[in-house]
Amino acid sequence: MAYWGCEFVFDGIPCSEYGMMVYHFGSEGQDDVDFQAGEIIEDRLTARYDALTYGVVQNGALTYTLVFGANMQSLDAYSHLDRYDVEAIAAWLIGHNERKWLMICQKDMETIRFRCLISRLKLITYGDLPWAFSCTVSCDSPFAYTMPYEYEYDVNGELRERLFNRSSYNGYYKPKMIITLNGDENLSIINESDGNRTFSFTNLPTANSLVIQVDNQNQIITDNMDLNIYPNFNKKFMRLVRGDNVLKMTGKAKVKFICEFPVNVGG
Repeated sequence: MAYWGCEFVFDGIPCSEYGMMVYHFGSEGQDDVDFQAGEIIEDRLTARYDALTYGVVQNGALTYTLVFGANMQSLDAYSHLDRYDVEAIAAWLIGHNERKWLMICQKDMETIRFRCLISRLKLITYGDLPWAFSCTVSCDSPFAYTMPYEYEYDVNGELRERLFNRSSYNGYYKPKMIITLNGDENLSIINESDGNRTFSFTNLPTANSLVIQVDNQNQIITDNMDLNIYPNFNKKFMRLVRGDNVLKMTGKAKVKFICEFPVNVGG
């Protein structure tokens, strides 16, 4: 999917700071990208005409080409890149040890970003002079991600709420959570849309001042008092089905869900 936005932001820095903009340069341009549908896991037996299908693994990562170069003012002034510009841009984009956020600045992608590395950077010349770059964007998954959505609920006894999971992924989404207790040592969240699966803590210490952070994806629980509260947890981490999730919450606490939904928008 080619971009029509003129600017991108990588690692919090807009390309305009380097006098760059997104466009096609000669034969170089943004590619149309295949969506990553996943790898089918199955067996085929000589005695059967149909496959024994076990499921689909979505381990393939989204990869696409992004082309950018000197902005219109530089083009009009015939002011090409010099070696100092090339060095600064290369240092900005490549050689990182962890993936960075990439945003494409166009209206239909204002709330979407990619977690990626720039795995290839190619200098594009015209008339033996450097004017533009082509780079390969290598994402960490088949998806882009929404900007963080926060859903906060004040639970005082019992509360029933609906949380919409807008993920493109047909499996479970596992959000981050911040739980601030307010005088009750017990908390439970029943997801009625997930077969009444229950996430719960019981007999928590110092219930009036305890703040619990839960990373459900990585199954990590921390708190503001450096306690070991794993024994107080029922070992069923929170997960959301795609679409509506009806949550029944019991206890006294502020419960915040932080969601960066994976979305299949191509590249």
